[in-house]
Amino acid sequence: MKLLVLAQTPPPLHGQSVMVQVLVQQLGNRPGLSLCHVNFQLSRDNADIGRWRSGKILRTIGLAGRAVVVGQREGCDTLYYVPSPPGKRGALYRDWLAMALCRPFFRRLVLHWQAAGLAEWLERDAHRIEQMLTRWFLGRADLSVVVSDRLRADGDYLRARTVAVVPNGVGDPGPPIPRREPSRDFQALFLGLCSEEKGLFVAADAVVAANARDGAGDDAPRFRLVAAGPFPDAAVENRFRELARRHPRALAHAGFVGPTEKRELFAASQCLIFPTQYPAEALPLVVLEALAADLPVLASRWRALPDVVTPECGTLVAPGHTDGFTDALLALDRERPPAGHRRARYLAHYTTHHFLERFAAALVGLRDS
Repeated sequence: MKLLVLAQTPPPLHGQSVMVQVLVQQLGNRPGLSLCHVNFQLSRDNADIGRWRSGKILRTIGLAGRAVVVGQREGCDTLYYVPSPPGKRGALYRDWLAMALCRPFFRRLVLHWQAAGLAEWLERDAHRIEQMLTRWFLGRADLSVVVSDRLRADGDYLRARTVAVVPNGVGDPGPPIPRREPSRDFQALFLGLCSEEKGLFVAADAVVAANARDGAGDDAPRFRLVAAGPFPDAAVENRFRELARRHPRALAHAGFVGPTEKRELFAASQCLIFPTQYPAEALPLVVLEALAADLPVLASRWRALPDVVTPECGTLVAPGHTDGFTDALLALDRERPPAGHRRARYLAHYTTHHFLERFAAALVGLRDS
């Protein structure tokens, strides 16, 4: 099988582009598999992802045309594509255009669902013509790859011939940096896009409430939140910075962090707090990175997260339930878990090796069918 990957690699840096990069760099060395890549880069930065811009139409046409030329020249028989997240009509219409231009030139279509919830959105919010056109252009894929059995609905809705479950995986950063424990202070880490939908303000409110319940004042808080990652826009940034001005010792923003700084933040923190309610969330890489660093995870009971955050790895809380996250912070502070369980689960299930082996097996099964 020879795969034409029409999908974006970083920049911008986000879970979908990172997983595509892993495939492009490492999948082609599997027996019976090879690939070519056309970088379907339409977004300038994280804030531009899924947003409508007229310039994206011409760029979509140009990149789709390039994919057809490369695919024909290199003898690619299978097209790989990552569908749009729910609720982004501009991105959905881009999918239609890309599939209309490319799909007739490839024998097989593989859809990789790095975002979840399109089927639900189509049924609830889309017009009938949008439902029909989405089924026409994206329907009947030869293979739909989803990150969790809980998230099969998108592939099933579009009547994929085969649905394969392939959880994401992240590279092993190596053994965690030893933590200095026990420590009186408790640092919770929020990592990723610093947006309301991803849970930034639930995390901040939970930390502030934990200090209030602990009896710690703003001048000497026991619990501290460090948020690392970009803001989606100036309004969210201003809102968080105003909150941090009111609680300067409890709330901080570290900005964008690279691999070295991220590893140090994991080592300096007692948990990852990730109260996401992001509609397109599937299986966020930051949670897998936390497990690799052996860091307990406090997360929303959302999408594929119950697959990952088992009781030995952390605590799941109802989405948007600030009091539940406050309770979880206080409970984790009272009884900090023994080392090793989170990293053991990562090594057993969520490395890039596991991801690539499962993805290759799904493709080989498709080739041999």
